[in-house]
Amino acid sequence: MTKGPENQQHSIMLTVDVGSYSKNTVSLAVQMAASLDAELRGLFIEDEDLLQVTDLPITREISLTTARERPTSVDQMQRSMRSVARRFEAALKQEAAELQIAWSFDYVRGRARDMGLPQGSDVTYVILGQPVSHRLGSRPQRAPRRILLIANRSRHQKRALEVVLDRFSHEKVALTLVDEKPGGKLATEIAQLGLKTDCDLSLDELSRDYLFDQLVRLGSGFDCAIISRHENAKFLARILKTLSCPVILVA
Repeated sequence: MTKGPENQQHSIMLTVDVGSYSKNTVSLAVQMAASLDAELRGLFIEDEDLLQVTDLPITREISLTTARERPTSVDQMQRSMRSVARRFEAALKQEAAELQIAWSFDYVRGRARDMGLPQGSDVTYVILGQPVSHRLGSRPQRAPRRILLIANRSRHQKRALEVVLDRFSHEKVALTLVDEKPGGKLATEIAQLGLKTDCDLSLDELSRDYLFDQLVRLGSGFDCAIISRHENAKFLARILKTLSCPVILVA
């Protein structure tokens, strides 16, 4: 993939919490940083909302293996969070070293829905880990990879899409494009990207009027979504609440 000198100004932030960390999402972020010659920042969020719920006397944890209930505590949840954070940092370190990219790691306490949306202009791409991020690495046999692209006025969206398509090279990819001008220039450019990255790409264009009906039906079926951070805040929050795949927010 071609790199330009302007890429030196880009940075990528990957944000996860205890429920959304996965090595596949780390791999996506590292590959994007390597492809764009960008710095990668890893941010682990100690979720305040989860800690508050954990501290309620009625809260119980149910084991996935035994289905037994057991009481919870804030201290226990914090230990669990810090254990996941250490695995996250170790994965970042290992994969970044393999591709020789600059990286950093921070552990903060806050609300995931707020911390994952930085307003600073120095972050070009924000990758939000989602609870079903394992879809990046597993899917039913022969099923296509599914990508959602909500077009907006971001000039970096195509670069993000190129990285994702390159990741799915030689696979079937079904891309849902939400654009105000169906059949326009962007659709043609996406088809050319599919040829460039050697993936078997099919394109389905969708009006914004039917976007949320589609998300209700396929929200858990996408492997990745690419969305501009220029979207209306309420519109974006609604989309993120519906999706259960890694989301790339583009400046």
